[in-house]
Amino acid sequence: MGQFFLLTGTVFMVFMFPLVSHPLLMGLIILIITFMIAATLGLGGLSSWLSYVLVLILLGGLLVIFIYISLLASNENQTPQSNKIKMFFLSTTSILAGSLVISSSLKVFDSKTNALLKMTHYNNESTDWLNLLYSEQLGGMTIFLVLYLLLTLIVVVAISKNDSSSLRAL
Repeated sequence: MGQFFLLTGTVFMVFMFPLVSHPLLMGLIILIITFMIAATLGLGGLSSWLSYVLVLILLGGLLVIFIYISLLASNENQTPQSNKIKMFFLSTTSILAGSLVISSSLKVFDSKTNALLKMTHYNNESTDWLNLLYSEQLGGMTIFLVLYLLLTLIVVVAISKNDSSSLRAL
């Protein structure tokens, strides 16, 4: 039942995102959505590594966005618009009512079914901890992503110069 409320909260935040115009508030909404998705993944699986890595990667990206936005748009005020707020509350209440009706009629979140699915996927407990993190099928993709990130880091460092920057002076 906890997963249901986390998913419903995630849907609310996704619908709230287009109604916001300030970049820092957008970053906060993305952070809240990520925490809700990570909590859903942590509750749904036996290992919480995926949710932990997801949160850490997104926090790194949001830190860069926060620094960039706070340097460029530090004195902007956020003014709420009444039409957007009314539309948000109308859409969230209709989505909540619809999701409650669907979940009660289909009984999607049955604990016995969830436990059965966990047992069929993770029946071998003697596997090595490294095999849980990396799969053999995704080894090539992992190496490609590591090399791509290394190349991107080298290119960004080579392009940026100390005497000319795009940000204003601190």
